[in-house]
Amino acid sequence: MASASLPARSNRDDSIKRTKRQTALDTLVSMGFPRNRAEKAIAATGDRGIQLASDWLLSHVDDPTLDDGTSREYVLYLCPNGKMQDELNKFWEKSLTQCGWNGAHSYFPHITMCPFFTADDKDVGFLSESFLKLENKLRRAPDTLKLDFFSQMNFIGLFVKDTMYEFLQECVSMFSKELAKGGVKVEPHKKQLHLTLAYQYPSEQHDKLLKYAKEIDLGVDVRWDLRLYSRDPRAGRSEIRRVVKAYTPQVGDELELIDGDFIFLDPKELTKTKDGWYPGISWLTGILGMFPGVYTQKTAETWTWMLHRSLPLQVRPKSVAVTNGIIVEEDYDAIWHDDKDYAKVNKNFIKEKKQRMPSVEKREQRRLIVCRHGERTDFAMGKGWYDMCFDDDGRYSRINLNLPKKMLTRSNNLEYINDPPLTEVGKLQAQLTADTLTENRITISAVYSSPSLRCVQTATEIYQVLKLQNKIKIEPGLFEWTGHTNVVPRWISPEDLAKQGYPIETSYLPQVPRDKLEDGESISNLYARSTETSRQILKLYESKGGNILFIGHSGTLDLCTRVITGQTPRTTMSYREFLPKVPYVAMCAIEEDVITRKWKFIDPPTLPLSHGRNIVQNVRDILNG
Repeated sequence: MASASLPARSNRDDSIKRTKRQTALDTLVSMGFPRNRAEKAIAATGDRGIQLASDWLLSHVDDPTLDDGTSREYVLYLCPNGKMQDELNKFWEKSLTQCGWNGAHSYFPHITMCPFFTADDKDVGFLSESFLKLENKLRRAPDTLKLDFFSQMNFIGLFVKDTMYEFLQECVSMFSKELAKGGVKVEPHKKQLHLTLAYQYPSEQHDKLLKYAKEIDLGVDVRWDLRLYSRDPRAGRSEIRRVVKAYTPQVGDELELIDGDFIFLDPKELTKTKDGWYPGISWLTGILGMFPGVYTQKTAETWTWMLHRSLPLQVRPKSVAVTNGIIVEEDYDAIWHDDKDYAKVNKNFIKEKKQRMPSVEKREQRRLIVCRHGERTDFAMGKGWYDMCFDDDGRYSRINLNLPKKMLTRSNNLEYINDPPLTEVGKLQAQLTADTLTENRITISAVYSSPSLRCVQTATEIYQVLKLQNKIKIEPGLFEWTGHTNVVPRWISPEDLAKQGYPIETSYLPQVPRDKLEDGESISNLYARSTETSRQILKLYESKGGNILFIGHSGTLDLCTRVITGQTPRTTMSYREFLPKVPYVAMCAIEEDVITRKWKFIDPPTLPLSHGRNIVQNVRDILNG
C-alpha cells in the first residue's frame, strides 16, 4: 500500500519558535520554593545560578528572617588586581601585624564609587543588567589612573587625580540614571574618590603607618575592575568573626560553629560578656545563638559580601594598567562564595541536625575527674632554686634529696624557670593518689594533661601505677591562667617527651594549640577556654563513656567544671582567692546524668593528702649554730 503524501504547509515560517528560557527564579518556584524566598536566595548569592541559590535556601531553612522584607545593601567598588593588589595586601598585613586593627582592615583594598543603596530582592536582575550597560563606557577610559598620597592625623590614603576622577564620576552617574528608571535611588558620592590605607587608629601610630604606606610601589602593573557588591545590612552594624575552630552545641541556645562560616556580632556585646560567650548570627545559616568567642577571630566585613558582577576598566596600553591580559585573583579579594559553602551546610549540618533528636535511651555514663599536679620544685625550694642547681654552663647538680635525681634534656635549661619539674615528694604524692584509685577500683578511660612539665610528670606517675594502655594526651587548653603567669612557657614537645621515655600520644591534635593561648588573658576568656576544652574532649566520649582524667593546675579543678555544672564563672578576685586553697594532687569529680545529660559534682575518688612542712636547712649549720 502506497504511503500517504504529506499535505503542503501553509504560512511556512523558516524560523523555529522556541520556548522562553526559564529563569533561575522560575526554576526555584517550580521546585516548590515560595517566590519571596527564591528572590531572597538569588539576591543573597549574587544571581549566580540555581544550584547556589537552592543550597542557600536549604542552609537557611531555620533562618528566622527568611520571610522578612529586609533589602540588601549594594555598592560599587573599583578594585585593583595583579601586582598592585599584592602591594596593598602586603601593606594590609604589615599594618595589622605591627600596629593592630584599624578601620581599613574591615574591607579589602578598594575605591568606593558611590554610597550604599538598597534595592528589593526582586530587582537583582535589573541591577545586573544596568551595571553591564557600563561595559562600552569603561572601554573608553582615559590613559591612566593616577593615585596621590594624602595623609592627616588618623587618616592615610591614595586619591584619584586628573581626568580619571571625572571619568569615574560619569560612570557612576550613568549607572544611577539606569537604576532610577526602575525606581532604585543612588545618592551622589560626596567624597573625593580615594583608596583608604588606614584610618581610625591611635595618633601615636600615624608615623609608623605612614612609613609603611610610603613603601607601597604605585608603579607596578595593575588592572582595575569595577564591581557591584551586596551585603546583608546586619554586616554594616556588626563585628565580623571568622570561625577558626568548629564547635558542636551542648545546649539548646548555642550556635553551631562551622568551618568556613562567619558570625555577625553586635559590638556592644563585647563589653557585656562575663564568660567569653556572645550572641551571634551565622552567615551560612542565619541562625542566632550563643557561641564561644575563643573559637572565632575578628576579620574583614567584606568576607560576608556577595560579588554580583565585575567589569574591567579598559585603560589604554600606555598606562600602567596592563597585566598581559592576566587577572590575578588573590584570596583577600575573592568574594565569590561558590556553592561549596552552602552545600556543605546542607549536607553536614541540616541532615545531622535532624538525626540528633533527643533520646531517652540509657547511655553509658561519663565522669570527669580533675586533679592538680604534685609538689613543684620552685615552690618547695624557693624561686632561687634554678641558680642553686645549675651552673653558668647549664649543668645540673642535685643539692637536696627532694630535687629530681636528673633533669630532662631541653633546648635551653633556662626554660625550667617558667616550667619547673616535680620534686621527689611530688612524684610520691602522685603515686599515693594512683594507689587509692586502684584500691577504689577506679578505671580511667583517658588521661589529658596540661603541657606543664609538673603536670606531665604527675600524669605519668599515675599512668604507670594504674598500668594504663591509652597514652597521655598533651592539651594546652588545660594550661593555667596566663594572666597569672604573664607568659606562655616553652614546654617540652610531646615528641621530645616521648623520646625521653614518657608515655605520650604524639599524634594527638589538641583542642587549643599553643599558638592560640594569649599572654595576659582575661578571667572570662580563661573560663571560656577551659570550659570549651572540657566540653570538646568530653564529647569524644559521648558514646563510649567512662572516666576521663585531667591533670592540671589548682585552678583547673574549678575552670573545667564550674560552667559545665551550671554555675557562673568566678570574678577575678574570687578566682585569686580560690587558688591557694587547692592542695597538691587534690581531686574533684563531676558526673553526667544519662537521661537529662546534665552534669553534677560527686565525691572525689580519692582521699585528701596532707603532710607536714619540712624546713629546708643544712644540718651542719644547725649543729654549728
